[in-house]
This record gives sequence, C-alpha cells and structure tokens, in this order.
Amino acid sequence: MIEFLPVLDNDFDFSPLFQHFEEGNNDEVEFGVYPFSNFRYFFWDKERLRTKGLNIDEKKIERFDMFEKIFTRGDYFYLIAYHYFINVKEYEFEYKVEGRMKIENEEITIVSFFEPLYNALLKEKIKSQTLLRHEYILSKNKHLYINKLTELLFNDYYDLDDAIRKEKNVFAKYGIAIKEVYLEVFRDFYSNFVDYLTTENFEALKKLVYPSKKEVQSFKLAPRKNYRNLKDMEARVQIIDSIKQALVGRGFVSEITTFEQIDDLFNNKRRELSKIIWLKNITALATFYKIMEEDKIVQDSEDEHWKILSDYFVLKNGSEISREELKNKKKSTNFKIIDDLRSVFNFLKMIVA
Repeated sequence: MIEFLPVLDNDFDFSPLFQHFEEGNNDEVEFGVYPFSNFRYFFWDKERLRTKGLNIDEKKIERFDMFEKIFTRGDYFYLIAYHYFINVKEYEFEYKVEGRMKIENEEITIVSFFEPLYNALLKEKIKSQTLLRHEYILSKNKHLYINKLTELLFNDYYDLDDAIRKEKNVFAKYGIAIKEVYLEVFRDFYSNFVDYLTTENFEALKKLVYPSKKEVQSFKLAPRKNYRNLKDMEARVQIIDSIKQALVGRGFVSEITTFEQIDDLFNNKRRELSKIIWLKNITALATFYKIMEEDKIVQDSEDEHWKILSDYFVLKNGSEISREELKNKKKSTNFKIIDDLRSVFNFLKMIVA
C-alpha cells in the first residue's frame, strides 16, 4: 500500500482543538490539527504542504523533466501528483492516468491511480474517526468542540471545491474522490451530532448532505448493480471521462470543456462551474437528454430536464438557451445525430456487468 502521508508514532494524541476547549478557552484561535485535517494534504499545493513539514523531493521521479511544470508552477493536488509519478512506471505522458504500477518490485496492473488513493483516504478517515470518538466521549464542552470542528471541515471542503475549479492539471479529477470522503464524514455528523449543532451549522450541513430540491439540480447517473472489475467511485471517474472525450470528439461540445464540468453535469447538485458550450442546435441538445432517458443513463429528472439543460449549457455564440424552447423540443429525426449521441455512453454500457 502506498503511504501518502508520513507514518507518525503519535497518531492518537489529542488534537489542539480538543485541548483548547478542555482547558476552558473560548477565544478564537487558528487550529492546524484536528480530526480529518489531514485530508487537506491530498489537495494542497507545495507551499502549504511545506508549512506543515511535508518536504518532498520530486527530483526522485524518473524523467522528472517531463513533468516539471506540475511541480514548479504551484499546482494543487501536489501530493497526489508526486505519488503517481513516483509509483507508476512504463507510462507515456499524455495527461492521462493509466499505466502499470510497481510497488516494492511487485507489478500490479491497474486502470487508474484511483484505488491506492481512495484506500489512503479511507485509512485516514478511519484514523480520524477513532480520534473524534475518543475526543467526543471525553469532551466536557461537546457543543463548542463539535461546532468548531464542523466549521473547520466546512472551510476545508470549500477550499477543496476551489482547488478543483482552479486546477488545470489532470490530478484535479481525483478531487472528486476526496469530496466524496468529506461528504461521508458530513453524513456521519448529520446522523450523530445534530443535537449539538447551532442552527447555522445544522442548515449548512443539511444543504451538503441533502441538497435542496427547490434548486435546479444536475442529472444523476442511474445506479448499476456493479461494474466489471471496477469499484463504484473508480468506475464513475472513468465513465465521466469517457463521456467528456466522446462529446468533444464528436463535436457536440467545445474542446475547452473540462472533466470537472461534465462531472458537475451528473453530480445531482446545483451548478458550480461555468456553463458547457454546446456546438450543435437546440434540437440536438434535447435529443441528448431523450437518449439518456431512453437508455436509462440517468435517473428520472421528474420532468426538470429542460431546466437542467438550460442551466448547464450555453450556445457557441454565447446565447443562453431558452427553457421554454427546450421544454417543447422533440427528439431529432437525424439518425446520425441520434447514433452519435447514443455512442457517447458506449463505455458506460460496456463496463456494466
């Protein structure tokens, strides 16, 4: 297993956050260490990692000159990039995350770097859950402790969101995995600590765990029983990437469309990124949804698809797409358009067991 973070002997020391409130302090101070704070290391840039004592010698990477820009321009997801290049061998660099991994002289063929990263995140989550449980049980100031921890994690989660939006290199796609682990933590908080939360923190937590149905939500991929040789989150990353590549390759969306924009479209949340530039006509866009509906690519949108499409797409001349026009559009009769749009989801259909 790849050790993304340093192995410490004092894993179960009480955090400064816990000690602060146990000592009866109520003043506002900055906390650098608290349960789940190590999640930040997975998406921080080089300088912030260094302030926490994580000095990494990226010159150990073979053929470092090929990847130097990622390490010298201040990219986010620095730690993930480092461990990817130090562990994945026999690669051809085309901003893709495929190859053969070699760990301790044992070769493991993998499709992506997702699994070792996700395992490392889960390991860190379990350690933090244990620390949180100890501190929660012993805390004499549960209200102050839980609310401050919740606020700190909100800030970290929003920082991650910013990193995903701002980042240009391929490793930003792994921010999805980190976000999912944060959301698992927030769901646990919602289940276990609601009695201690302030109204403000409760409402903010509720919005993350249960997004409001009154707002325009994006599509949600229909659940599959399982995928061939892939875990659910790993499959999602590859599915989203395949949809993006197909939409761009077949000329439906602009070449500047990012993985994150397509992921946003299928995230069942309100839009967080800029709109996707649609290159075909509005009939083709309406047909895009009709095919997703017919082939059960997405869950039922409760007749809100026209709102979603108009909120997530813009025409190539910058014109907004009329909701009313979309609502009344029929499926295209152009067989090539239909076949091309249907083929966008070939990879998804192929990997469903």
